[in-house]
Amino acid sequence: MFSDAADLFRSAAAKGTELSCLVVHETNYTEQFAVVPVIRNLQCQAVIVIGPALRHNHSEPSAEFWQEHGIPHEKRTKWTEYYRSLPFVDRLRLLYICVSANWMINQQALDITDVIESTLQYGLSDQQQEKERELTDRREYSIFHDGNAGQGHLLELIKRGEKNELIKQLAKMTNIDYISEVNSKRSHLRNVKNLAIGGVTLSSHMATQGGVYEELSSTLCGLHVKHIEELTDLAAVEAVVFAAIVDFAERVSQCRNNNVSKPVYRCKEYIYLHLFEEMTMQQMSDVSGLNSEYLSQLFKKETGLTLMNYIQRERIEEAKKLLDHSGDTITSISERLTFYDQSHFVKVFKKHAGVTPKQYRNRKRSR
Repeated sequence: MFSDAADLFRSAAAKGTELSCLVVHETNYTEQFAVVPVIRNLQCQAVIVIGPALRHNHSEPSAEFWQEHGIPHEKRTKWTEYYRSLPFVDRLRLLYICVSANWMINQQALDITDVIESTLQYGLSDQQQEKERELTDRREYSIFHDGNAGQGHLLELIKRGEKNELIKQLAKMTNIDYISEVNSKRSHLRNVKNLAIGGVTLSSHMATQGGVYEELSSTLCGLHVKHIEELTDLAAVEAVVFAAIVDFAERVSQCRNNNVSKPVYRCKEYIYLHLFEEMTMQQMSDVSGLNSEYLSQLFKKETGLTLMNYIQRERIEEAKKLLDHSGDTITSISERLTFYDQSHFVKVFKKHAGVTPKQYRNRKRSR
């Protein structure tokens, strides 16, 4: 990572230029050093660095290490040779080395607990600075500016599925012009993304409480977060998080407009989670806690469809999405959705959609 080996020691020494007590410093690449300030007249006059050593006795870095640091295959041999050349020194031994070095250099008697405390305080000082910066950013870049009461009201609107009222409140509470203006001064995109991700996660939880399937809420949350992470513009992040919040509220509304009893709800959730698997009446009975005959009657009464017809309809709706958004063949789609064969799939698809899968796909593409 360095053109000159001495640069590695300088990077470690830089950690000790403002120290009043020695610390253990560990790099992102698992090298550890004892960093000992040379104290004269109560001032740090120099820094002595002892290391590097490895804290863990590994013959070579793990597969996760290579992946995490993006080290290409052609360079891994040299990295492995380097790591094998380093001595293994467990943390306790390194702490005693620190104590001995400090006595020799500063004639100051310390215990290993002093070194641990000094190391923790040094690390926490950076974290404390980061926390203070983040608190400032949260106040300056907050997506919503009505405090906890305003946020709580928004979350309740999501939970109740009140999409239209939610949009009105978002329009009042947003601050797009302000964020754009600030962005021209300095960028805190990472902090705004963190706030956005937190907002999406909270919205996901409220949607689940509002009746959206937990698996669906969780999956949608992951997709929205992935989208946010890919963005490079503050205004775009805000637009995406608002769209996500409204999306959750709309899905709650759809659930609430389709009120069913708990046994039927459990069946519908099970069907959603296992749509690409074979499902039997006995499985539905086990899930709902009702016998098959009574469950069939209840499901038909509350949904207007028999269980098997409902499963077929949900599979056709999923098939439409695959036809619209994937390049999968019709045969592949029918197999994934567990239809007996393609002709059976085509027959059921036409029954529910009014057209064949091929006609449906061609119609969408011709628009």
